[in-house]
Amino acid sequence: MHETDGGPVFGAVIGDADFACPTARTGTLLAAHVPLWRYEFADEHAPPLTPGTPPFPLGAPHASELPYLFDLGGHPREMTPAQHRLANAMIDYWTRFATAADPGNPDDPNSPPWYRHTVLSLAPDHIAPARAGAFSAHHHCAFWNTLG
Repeated sequence: MHETDGGPVFGAVIGDADFACPTARTGTLLAAHVPLWRYEFADEHAPPLTPGTPPFPLGAPHASELPYLFDLGGHPREMTPAQHRLANAMIDYWTRFATAADPGNPDDPNSPPWYRHTVLSLAPDHIAPARAGAFSAHHHCAFWNTLG
């Protein structure tokens, strides 16, 4: 499949309709009642979890962040230096969340702000918070939400 064959569009449709938008809807409902921290793993070049390459780009598919956080089966992570920095930052966020119920680091002026209705986009050398509305717009959630 070539890019003109619609593969990238298919990948985006599956990601937006089946993952991003339902997650955004659920997050908005939950955030009205409890503190909520959300992230979007956005490394489109993450090491694959399984062998083989689909005939279209997947972007950052579901669970592709797991090798950044865990030793999966004793296999070393084959990552670029930027991906290793991202993995280290993610491990720090997850650890702080597990120990203090907040992934932010109040002692680090470079720690990104964490607050309700924020989705933290995690990509190599680019960790940036985005308002939930911007996340929804990027993933065309207004359209997907009309379909049910």
